[in-house]
Amino acid sequence: MRRRPSLEGLLVEAYRRLLHWRRYVGAVARAAADLLGPDTRVYVIGGAAEGRLTVLSDIDIVIVSRSVPRDEAGKQRLRLEVRDRAVARYGLPWDYPVDIHLYNEEEFRVARGRYRRMIKIQIEWDREPGGAGAQGLLHGGG
Repeated sequence: MRRRPSLEGLLVEAYRRLLHWRRYVGAVARAAADLLGPDTRVYVIGGAAEGRLTVLSDIDIVIVSRSVPRDEAGKQRLRLEVRDRAVARYGLPWDYPVDIHLYNEEEFRVARGRYRRMIKIQIEWDREPGGAGAQGLLHGGG
């Protein structure tokens, strides 16, 4: 008979997954850049950027582009599209806890001051015809 995992064991495993946030943020960055184009900028904010993750944390990701819709319904559709693409094409686990914040340039200028620390994710584009698209790379700083 197989033993059920303990709550403590499940929480430890969830925390270990959170510590790999850099890999999974890259998946979201690539998906966002594919959908929104080359002006896309991606940042990590919150607990991951500030070094204060807990087992209950999610990873807060800011996506900025001229192509982000202004209306909330359009933003919600885009959040789902980015997440779905990150899962389907770039290996984001379907249950990984990310919270995607979408801003156009004007909104980001206003919102930026609310964040203590931001880590920019560098997006490099594959310039070869038929290439894999955007690549998300962690870039230090804030």
